[in-house]
Amino acid sequence: MAPITIAVVGATGSQGGAVVTELLKYPERYRVRGLTRDVNKPAAQLLSAKGVEVVSADLSGGSSALVSAFAGASIIFGLTDFWASRSSTVEVQQGKSLVDAAAATSTLTHFVWSALPDPVALSNGKYLNVHHWKGKSEVTEYINETYPALWAKTTTILFPNYFENCLTNPASYLPKNVSGTYVHSFLHSPTTVLPNVAIADTGKLVRAVIEDGQQYYTKTIAFYAQSLSEAEKLKTLGEVLNVPTKYNQISAAEFQQGLVKNCPMTEENALDFTEQLLIFETFGNVYARDEFIQAADIPGISLTTWKEFVQGHDLLGKINHPN
Repeated sequence: MAPITIAVVGATGSQGGAVVTELLKYPERYRVRGLTRDVNKPAAQLLSAKGVEVVSADLSGGSSALVSAFAGASIIFGLTDFWASRSSTVEVQQGKSLVDAAAATSTLTHFVWSALPDPVALSNGKYLNVHHWKGKSEVTEYINETYPALWAKTTTILFPNYFENCLTNPASYLPKNVSGTYVHSFLHSPTTVLPNVAIADTGKLVRAVIEDGQQYYTKTIAFYAQSLSEAEKLKTLGEVLNVPTKYNQISAAEFQQGLVKNCPMTEENALDFTEQLLIFETFGNVYARDEFIQAADIPGISLTTWKEFVQGHDLLGKINHPN
């Protein structure tokens, strides 16, 4: 049987790149087509050298360019990146263009959509400024309401907090060395948990989903390995690195202003990010709801734990040399 074509949006990014890496292990099953804005950048050239069919695709260019990029694909892994533009309006338009093109792909048998939940629904209308969640949830609604035939073969994956954030942004995600004690200041209580995962494991989940096909049509999967509080993560970090730690809970206002000052974010983006975290502080782990399939419960998937991640990376070096 000839390999089927799977088109991966954002093939040089963290999610799409992990999917590409996993599927390349099975050349007899999958022909990987990687979509990226710039086919000439080194990351794209490296994929091409590994056998990926790299094609140029700009989500802001409308659906017509994407239709040709998706032509002949049996499976599409689709995503948008809010933080590239920091605009929900831009992200929703990009998502709708992607969906329009997927719906126009006659060969498509499975659409896997990288999403986030509806923050307004999950918070009972309490938190209205989590735009980087809301935009993706609006695209999910668009699939369901506009293209019933596409929705019938769509799997939605909800992405959580990434372990890798502490590698790409150590100054924000790792504790600070204060006179030999590693102090982490965060807005959550010590018992408030977040869903966490190694984004490098994305490919494992996507492969399991597409191989089981129809079992996951119209389903939503909450993708995380562990529910962990920031205090728990800090304790594990200290144990593995053999350093003293201290968890310091700060107010939401202090946290938000820290994002503006240190990241830096706009006031609007900082409020967005802070309210996202307050959903978990107020309502618990909303990813653990019965309406979602839990990725960690899918047979055959082994997801990286936080302890394993700490053991596999030089986080002490990142703490002491964050830049």
